[in-house]
Amino acid sequence: MTRTIWPRTAVALIGFIAVALSAGCASGNGEATVLRLPLGGEGGPATTIDTVDIGVLTGSQNVTGYSVRLERISLVSVPPSVHLDGFYTYPPGQGVGLITGNLPRVCPKDKWYPVTAVVVPPHKQLQWNVVIALTFTKPGTYDVRRVKVFYVTNGHSGWQYSAVHTTMVVSAARKGAKPQLTGCQL
Repeated sequence: MTRTIWPRTAVALIGFIAVALSAGCASGNGEATVLRLPLGGEGGPATTIDTVDIGVLTGSQNVTGYSVRLERISLVSVPPSVHLDGFYTYPPGQGVGLITGNLPRVCPKDKWYPVTAVVVPPHKQLQWNVVIALTFTKPGTYDVRRVKVFYVTNGHSGWQYSAVHTTMVVSAARKGAKPQLTGCQL
């Protein structure tokens, strides 16, 4: 008799767990892929007084049937000497790959917007240029492999990783040196 009860109980328990897990996943607030992201991959030299602007999410495709609004971006698995000084967006136009210089400060004619201004319509490609600004407090070689992108879609918050794959070789700034600027290219 216990042989027939056990399988029914086990099946019911497994079914309950599956329903509970799927309900939890559907409620949001966790990792879910909503943007198909191309691989990044650049790098270069910088000094400890430079701001390095890196374009992220360029060419991303919304793979859902809902609009996706970006909320914020954070760094993942970087040493404490790497700082995210900000993230911002520029309207469609020439993209940002890797630029040295604090863009909002040194390129005031290029109007920037908060990342929350970015809304990607269902099944459409991201048109905005999303930029993260990094500084490095110590010399060294830094691999910035990925960022965590937070978003809202269909009324639910979520996040996903985005590949950055940027390697920066940072040297100590010379006494009296000024931060580099590779130009206002937007």
